[in-house]
Amino acid sequence: MMFRFRSSKLPAAAGAVAALALLGLISGKLLEFAPLKVLVSARPHLGVERGEYGGDLDFLRRHWTAGEAPGESNHYIDLWSPGSLPLLVRLNGLTNNHALFVDSHSKAGCSVRGTGFGFYPRAALVKSGAKTPYYSAQDLATALGPDQAATIHNIVLAGCNEEGRLRSAEFRRHFLNATNITYMEPGKLAFKPMYYQAIILPSAEIKPLYGKPRRVSPERIECDIVDEPRSGTRPLGAYIADLYLPEGRKPYQTRKAGRELLDPPRVTTVASRTSGTTESGKP
Repeated sequence: MMFRFRSSKLPAAAGAVAALALLGLISGKLLEFAPLKVLVSARPHLGVERGEYGGDLDFLRRHWTAGEAPGESNHYIDLWSPGSLPLLVRLNGLTNNHALFVDSHSKAGCSVRGTGFGFYPRAALVKSGAKTPYYSAQDLATALGPDQAATIHNIVLAGCNEEGRLRSAEFRRHFLNATNITYMEPGKLAFKPMYYQAIILPSAEIKPLYGKPRRVSPERIECDIVDEPRSGTRPLGAYIADLYLPEGRKPYQTRKAGRELLDPPRVTTVASRTSGTTESGKP
């Protein structure tokens, strides 16, 4: 089976539901959902509020949504195809996971300080002639505000990690209760079918996919994706999760990401299976 994507680093199919239907990962059952609430800052307009990398924080807030029905605790920052990610997550029964899902490009070199790892929108979302805004982990927390950021236990990041410079500890600094930080493995481009699987399937059921990415411009990758190895193809990158204990400063485990990490309870159960130490770091 082949899935052809003509897109940039996180290629979009005909929307989240269509891509998952191709992969055979969702049923055709239709569900009714409460409306999503777009969360816009109540801050008085005093000019543009800039983030750590100079990005307009109100632009970031305009792409932040959350459920408003009772029992919905998930949040979404969708800098790729606004509306698709919440639909995907909720269609698959994930509503009360205290999770922040972030769909965007990402790369290192967004700042001269630290790793400079940042998140940025699809070009189509940026006004013609405007500069691309870049956002840090701190900016994501600032957009939500301290009260909402404190409710986040799971962070699921879609973007590329080609330079291998994403640091989960940066998110722990700003989302103090986050114990699962899921992201693309170091050195890899990110493709949406793998991201979708990491959200909705248990890790044991995630299907390996293969492709032959071709860079056609600095910001654009084309890739034919297949579900079995073929000549010239290589495995697509997989999503991994750094797991923290509530008071931990380093991950006690790094493992393959999957839906089971989003479904509580998790921290106590997983930690009880570690051997002796609670902060073993990455393997």
